[in-house]
Amino acid sequence: MAKKKFNGDVVYRVLDRLPNGMPKLTALSEAIRQADEAGDHYWRLLLRYDYACQATFHDDPPKAMPVAAEFAAIFADHADVLFERSRDGAAEMYLMITQMGLDPIVSLPQIPKEQWEALMDRFYGLVKEYHVGLRTYWWQMCQFWQYVDKKQAFAYFQKFWKTGRDGLSDCRACERSNAVRMSLLIGDRAAADEYAKPMEAGRIRFCSDTPQRYWLAYLEDALDRRELDRAVPLASKLYRKADRDRNDLSYTGALIRCWAYTDPDRALALITKRFNWTVGLWDQKKCYDFYKGAWVCFREYAKKAETISLALPDTFPLYREDETYSVQALAQWFHEHIETIAQAFDRRNESHYFAEDIALA
Repeated sequence: MAKKKFNGDVVYRVLDRLPNGMPKLTALSEAIRQADEAGDHYWRLLLRYDYACQATFHDDPPKAMPVAAEFAAIFADHADVLFERSRDGAAEMYLMITQMGLDPIVSLPQIPKEQWEALMDRFYGLVKEYHVGLRTYWWQMCQFWQYVDKKQAFAYFQKFWKTGRDGLSDCRACERSNAVRMSLLIGDRAAADEYAKPMEAGRIRFCSDTPQRYWLAYLEDALDRRELDRAVPLASKLYRKADRDRNDLSYTGALIRCWAYTDPDRALALITKRFNWTVGLWDQKKCYDFYKGAWVCFREYAKKAETISLALPDTFPLYREDETYSVQALAQWFHEHIETIAQAFDRRNESHYFAEDIALA
């Protein structure tokens, strides 16, 4: 029986009309199934790459991991369907989806550090084989080590910053946002401000993830230092650009944490509005950030009230039909969950980063 022909161009036109996030991910899953059934290796690869991008930038980044592994298996036998169109483009696509499969490991404490190291060795081998992605490799090292050893992470950051850009590099604004975060991580606000200058002056083109990435770094630094005069205007700016989909949950958590002190009603509204985004989320760092903000909010609210009326979704474990909750019970629930996540991260990373982060909050 002949395989059913797959028309990827038509499918692409349909996908382009769908909103980002779950609607597009669902449609991409079906398109991948059809391409697999048809044995169309070009579209089997391209659609998996698009799925990984969609998960990474608009939903739950760890969802990119299984499709990245599938891409690698197909690529091993059918790389020619991509190389025929562009050798450089094929290599960059392969390394990019490999990176998207690696990236979420930092946010999944159940994956052992040794497994991450083995995958990083494989990624480094691909960097050497295809002569692209060394700058990205150093950033991957820096990104993981920021939760293990700040000094070592900064050393990797310096290697990243000194290595030339190539086709796998992130946009310049994202890279500078990373530089701001790393400088603040080691307590060098003056250096952070220098990296931010071109962005503040509008001399660098922003992407869909900036300027909110470096605003978040400054906001978290201000909150950790108890500098609410700095935090409040940053939170106002961040909210206007960073409440789009569940990939923004780390921004959401920081906003809630800030408004817990300055605008608790707004913080509570954001908790009830976005709690569903955490349901079924693989990315534990995003859950941690949202839960941390919620814990701070209810902890602060408990200082003035014993109960609270909230329209929480029925997916919430403490859900009550009468919508009346003990504020202390809510604070305790969120605190227990961030403690559990923090302990899992710190065990895996053999560090105290997350325990110290909770103490700062």
